[in-house]
Amino acid sequence: MKSKRFFCFNTFIFAALFLSLFCFASPALAERAKPSPSGNELAPRAVVPKPPVTRINPDAEVSHMVVKFKDDSEVRYRGGSLVSMRGTSVHEAEVVLSPYLNTRFRRLFQSLPEARLDRDRQALQLKAERQLADLNSYYRIEVSSPAEAEQIVNDLNALNMIEIAYFEPMPEPADDIPPPTPDYQPNQDYREAAPDGVDADYANTLPGGDGSGVMIIDIEGNWQTTHEDLDKAVGGIIAGDPIDNPSWRNHGTAVIGEMIAGDNGYGVTGICPGADIGMISIGGWSTAEALYAAIDTLQQGDMILIELHAPGPRYDFQSRPDQLGYVCMEYWQANYDAIQYAWAKGIVVIEAGGNGAEDFDDPIYGPLFDTTYRNSHAIIVGAGYPAASSNDLQKHGFSNYGARVNLQGYGSGVYTTGYGGLFDGDGDENQYYTATFGGTSSASPIVTGAAACLQGYYLATYGPPLTSDRIRDVLVATGTLQKGDTSQHIGPRPDLQAAIAILTTPPSLYVRPILIDTTVSEGDLGVVELWIINLSATSAFDFSIVDNDSLAKFVEENWLVASPQNGSVLPSDSVKVDVTLDATVIEDRVETYAGVLEISWGPSGGSLDSLILVPAFLEVPCNDATYKATSSDEPEGPTYNWISAKDMGSKISYNAFSGYNPLDDGTAGPFGIGFDFWYYDTSYTKLHIGVNGAISFSDDDLSVGGYFSSLDLPGAPFATFVAPFWNDLVFDTAVVPQSGAYLYRSQQLDTCVIEWYHVSNFNDPNDTMTNFEVVLTIDGNILFQYKDVGASGLEQTALIGISEEGCRALSHFDDGDIPENEVSGAEAVLIENTTRVWTQSGDMDGWPGTNVADLAYLVEYLFFEGPAPDPLESGNVDCLGETNVGDLTYLVEYLFFGGPAPCYFWLYL
Repeated sequence: MKSKRFFCFNTFIFAALFLSLFCFASPALAERAKPSPSGNELAPRAVVPKPPVTRINPDAEVSHMVVKFKDDSEVRYRGGSLVSMRGTSVHEAEVVLSPYLNTRFRRLFQSLPEARLDRDRQALQLKAERQLADLNSYYRIEVSSPAEAEQIVNDLNALNMIEIAYFEPMPEPADDIPPPTPDYQPNQDYREAAPDGVDADYANTLPGGDGSGVMIIDIEGNWQTTHEDLDKAVGGIIAGDPIDNPSWRNHGTAVIGEMIAGDNGYGVTGICPGADIGMISIGGWSTAEALYAAIDTLQQGDMILIELHAPGPRYDFQSRPDQLGYVCMEYWQANYDAIQYAWAKGIVVIEAGGNGAEDFDDPIYGPLFDTTYRNSHAIIVGAGYPAASSNDLQKHGFSNYGARVNLQGYGSGVYTTGYGGLFDGDGDENQYYTATFGGTSSASPIVTGAAACLQGYYLATYGPPLTSDRIRDVLVATGTLQKGDTSQHIGPRPDLQAAIAILTTPPSLYVRPILIDTTVSEGDLGVVELWIINLSATSAFDFSIVDNDSLAKFVEENWLVASPQNGSVLPSDSVKVDVTLDATVIEDRVETYAGVLEISWGPSGGSLDSLILVPAFLEVPCNDATYKATSSDEPEGPTYNWISAKDMGSKISYNAFSGYNPLDDGTAGPFGIGFDFWYYDTSYTKLHIGVNGAISFSDDDLSVGGYFSSLDLPGAPFATFVAPFWNDLVFDTAVVPQSGAYLYRSQQLDTCVIEWYHVSNFNDPNDTMTNFEVVLTIDGNILFQYKDVGASGLEQTALIGISEEGCRALSHFDDGDIPENEVSGAEAVLIENTTRVWTQSGDMDGWPGTNVADLAYLVEYLFFEGPAPDPLESGNVDCLGETNVGDLTYLVEYLFFGGPAPCYFWLYL
């Protein structure tokens, strides 16, 4: 049986090798393409050139700016500081960002944990066979003025480790620009047959052609969800804080009315009334965050509509009443990267092209709208004149245009819900209707509605969904052509009857689900059903499954097993494959196990030359109970009894790592403990002491790359980690000359104390009162004691606990987690081993005490084949090896002649 330490080492090796084969050894990717399991190279990710100088108009409406670190530096934000998980120096970036780090700096995609974003990236890269951005490398900085934003953007872009820094203005609804568009005609032309409309009237008569089975999420500001014609909108706001503004509310109401207003005999009828609707507000969120919240909610084949635009570079991001220079939201890199994630997951994104009258092929945009360089796969919509206009199908003057704009919808004269200009129900906002909704805001829901009808029909007819690329290609190829000056390209208007006519049967085999992601407790089995579905009505197909082939090379048994591993699927039939995730052959750990099912298939009797990849992720949660923690505040907790290492021991000096101040993030050691100290399964005789309030028995550098980092337990990047008060600490000897760490070992060599004496808070150097210690005793227990926790709130952000090898861990307090365990002055916390006790030998017969009866018991065992001591170690009273005559002599000396007491041994419970 391998020890846990050896197993963890091996799991690290095989996991690292496996993940490197699949281009996800870590969330950060190198610049070159990596191989996928199928042997194909992952297409490299396009990195946008940084502008030499960014100018921001003094009249720009500021909120925040965005910075993205290079993927291969893997920069993370920990406890008020930046840390590179790859060891890259972040010093220059911290110098620029120091005024913001504690109060105005956060992860951009903070709505999801880092681990979840990393896992999504792994799976979606595998599916898309393309490198995707490390979204955990994006950060948001709150700024208060255009000048401040301009300064920090340019300072950051001058640094090599920064991929891009940019200012993102407050987005606005891509609404009609003044003056209001005239009322063209009192009906919904856009629903009618081509060439006037998109022919929703026809599509809605077909199975699924009303958008049934499709979920659309609208991203903008607010909606009147109680409107009489919008029953599906009730309770549909998923995330964000709706912006309390009538303009936003009317805008959102008009947009969703075009798509899902009820077919109920009154008001208006949406293009895809069978679709489901959800709404995410940008109130309090960035567009990128809202996008990822939508991605996390939706499934393959669902849709996102981005009903926003924002001031672009033409006028230095100036907010303008005429909206000139405004551009679509994928101009900004974080939004673009989030849209790519949606595409990789199979979600269709439609975005308003914007009302800025901008040519996206203009050199001012560089390669940002060149799909041969940077392709988000979103469908971008321009605004054309409606059928009732003499300029039908021509570009509206305000609409953005260019090769990147794919399709057009009505940019004026749209009948829908909201505003109240057509009918206001005697002032009841729930009965507002308009005949004059316009802009790329009115055009985009027309295209979205048409796409939902097409998707719903395809789902109902064939089963699997269409991709965004296929929807775009079909609608472009069959749409009613743009008229007028086609050099200002906005594309055709969708024609659903023509589009549906050219749809063809999809590839004959597909699978559900497209990825496996589950949790199984250590020692248990999990089974997930994977269905292989044949869409052909005439042909049978053979398949063969290779389960987890790369990872299996590094373990004795496979944790991911598919059954059956080969077979045939008859026409219009399906086969169920049981995928077993076996946590009896692997152990719990922090990292998620990652595997893949490779399904090769082809016509029965022929070659299996087609391939489907199904990523599999297995989480085996850590549930270690080796130690328990009790506080002196609890009835049966330890007694607070301060042991002053400062008075009885000696001050230690610190090593410098990574060139940083050793009294800030230094580590000292190794120092002798004075006895064998058992920690989990290993005995240690030495330890290392970090300035930031922790010790390790194995790691000689606790500086985390030269910077303090608040860590989670389990998950600390150390093999062994004992943290009585892990925080951003400094020994400021200029303020308190005796400030420092002190080490004391008792004369009996059964107790070792490390005291952090009058340590300062890095963010508040004048708070020098913090004073705490860790006490190690020969019985294997650990005691944390707190004489004073200072006055600057360090006890609210501290990490207190222990861990080994990443998974074995005990968190007592972690930055507010388990808040009732927040420590205070004159408090003790005992970390007690629950799996074994330090027991004195000599009591062999099961009766209390060591006496003559135990001596007789030992004689019977050694000379007359009597029963063995129970436990056997209790007979080894001299601790010199096996139980023998030497132990008998030792016990006689102890019982009758005042000899030394029997030694101690570990008794496992």
